[in-house]
Amino acid sequence: MSFLQCTPFFRLLVSLVCGIVVFQYLELFSLTRLVLLIIAVFLMLISFFFQQSRHAYRLRWLFGAGVMVLFFLMGYFISERKQQQTTFTQLDEQSLFVGSIKESPAEKENSIVCKMEVEGKYTGAQFVKMNSPALVYVDKDSASLCLKKGDVLLFRTVFQRPSGAINPEGFDYAKYLANKGFRATAYLKTQEWRLFAHREEFSFADLAATCSRKVLKMYETLHLPKDQYAVLAALTIGYKDALDAELREDFSHSGAMHILAVSGLHVGVIYLILQAVFALVFRKSKWKFISTVFTVCTLWVYAFITGLPPSVVRAATMFSLVAVGLALERKSQIYNTISVSAFVILLYDPNLLFDIGFQLSYCAVIGIVWFQPKISSLIYVKSKGLKWWWDLTAVSLAAQIATLPLALYYFHQFPNYFLLANYIAIPLSTLIIYLAVAFIILFPVSWLAFIPGFLLKSMLWLLNTSVGYIHDLPHAISICYLNFFQLILLFAVLVFFSFYLENKKYLSLMATLCVLLIFVLSHVFVHHQTLQLNQLVVYADRKYTHVDVISRYHHRVFTTDSTAASMSASNYWNSMKLHNPAFEMLNSSCFFVFQGKKILILTDNLLHRKTTNIPIETDFLIIGNGLKPRAAELLSCVLPKICITNQGISSWYVNQLKTICREKGIRFYSIAEQGAFIYDFKQVTP
Repeated sequence: MSFLQCTPFFRLLVSLVCGIVVFQYLELFSLTRLVLLIIAVFLMLISFFFQQSRHAYRLRWLFGAGVMVLFFLMGYFISERKQQQTTFTQLDEQSLFVGSIKESPAEKENSIVCKMEVEGKYTGAQFVKMNSPALVYVDKDSASLCLKKGDVLLFRTVFQRPSGAINPEGFDYAKYLANKGFRATAYLKTQEWRLFAHREEFSFADLAATCSRKVLKMYETLHLPKDQYAVLAALTIGYKDALDAELREDFSHSGAMHILAVSGLHVGVIYLILQAVFALVFRKSKWKFISTVFTVCTLWVYAFITGLPPSVVRAATMFSLVAVGLALERKSQIYNTISVSAFVILLYDPNLLFDIGFQLSYCAVIGIVWFQPKISSLIYVKSKGLKWWWDLTAVSLAAQIATLPLALYYFHQFPNYFLLANYIAIPLSTLIIYLAVAFIILFPVSWLAFIPGFLLKSMLWLLNTSVGYIHDLPHAISICYLNFFQLILLFAVLVFFSFYLENKKYLSLMATLCVLLIFVLSHVFVHHQTLQLNQLVVYADRKYTHVDVISRYHHRVFTTDSTAASMSASNYWNSMKLHNPAFEMLNSSCFFVFQGKKILILTDNLLHRKTTNIPIETDFLIIGNGLKPRAAELLSCVLPKICITNQGISSWYVNQLKTICREKGIRFYSIAEQGAFIYDFKQVTP
């Protein structure tokens, strides 16, 4: 049987995914959808019109094609329905709203973040129902710290659409929130909200959170150092709030970050523990059904405690299907199992397809299943100890190969010592999970729980120390930027090369080499673009001013904060293959000439209460750092061809400047409204 015949759910999954992707980028008119539905039904029924079984057998593929079209439409429809559920219509208008907090609020540095269901608004004395989700930031104080799930708030605010990518190659916050189900945000000051009521509603999420808190309370009795407690909580139940930036960087740069994301590794260890325990308790074959029920239920209880993240749901679904298959004495087809889990998850929430964790999780599993046996078979090892080491190496390489395109596309870095990190992190994390389970089971008996608790401290110290040491090694990470086209090419290389490994056909190898050549040429093209680059870029930043002048691979950045400049612009620098910048600190206003153009960066009150009969002529006037000089006074001293206001400039002042610039015939650009300002000296003259 062919691969597609063995994996019917894979075909259905592909159709569903195509429908979800098409909805994100194209709009199908109602007539188009109706025509596709008619075609699907016609293809599914056509084989039943043939009397002779020979013709019906030859045309059996038409039924499959009709089913695939039907599931394509299903993917489109569930995505449309999900968007309708998250649509927020009352934007950019101040009103009195009523909203209930749907999840436990998260505490941030300066605010409390509430995932809220806005139930409606008051228009005069009339209440208009809405039932729209929104993300609300509440000013941090003693009252907001007491907010909890189920609280109903009465508040006055203006909901706004989240901002997209405002810097080149920047993070698209609006798209990120939309995939999470939120299309509106608001900020509430202390005097703008009141606690209206509280509703006690039972939900599985609350029960899961309660279980997680009880496990965390157990961990607190161990009196672990902060970093060890954070790793234990993240590794076992997926609680990451205790992880600080330094600890995250250690695990990320060493290549061991995946063990802190509860996923297939953790569920697999739990599954093996359950299999071993129930094999002792239910030894007779007639108890196999009860053993399977207990195993599946326990897996889902663990998934429930972790908060049901996509990676754990996928893993729990897969191992549940494997357990049921073993109970029925049927060998599980792993690719079909993976497809079933992804299919079920996407039916529940199609937006998870665009979740980075979801994508990395499935790529890692497919890579391990496909590449690991092939890598392992390259070297025959007799010794059990060496075979364990080689199998671990094969698993690490397989997962890294499959996730490499996504890791480079999303994170633009590659951990060079990932093998070394996995040799240490995977065995230690497995031991920690075993010990954590033992500690939780034995917790009621304190003198017995002391033993796994003491061992947990030792293993966590060893894990953190080892990861920190690997992070400090020279050249721990390599920076490499991929655009979307290069991401597709790299995945095409992996697919065609996999076909070659499977069938050893010359055509597959030639396709691999051709796509690889196109991939290399795409990098050459980027370098060619950079060689012709002569740009002025003013990056968006609410607090600081960053002005970048680029000439080929070299560039100077005039900035009031170099760290903030790197955070705002590093993705763009990497995408264009630019060298490290030379920073020029803006301690005061600055005037310079680049490519024959005069540029004035105003960061202080240099021109306050200044007058002149002959204004200074410049090509670019950049107003930064939240300055508020009088617009008429400023433009009487400086006569620019282009006036640019930074993101931190208030909207009322931007409107004043815009009006006067229009009167004087000066081109005006607001970074707060239009995003980063990019001027290419090759194409346009001001």
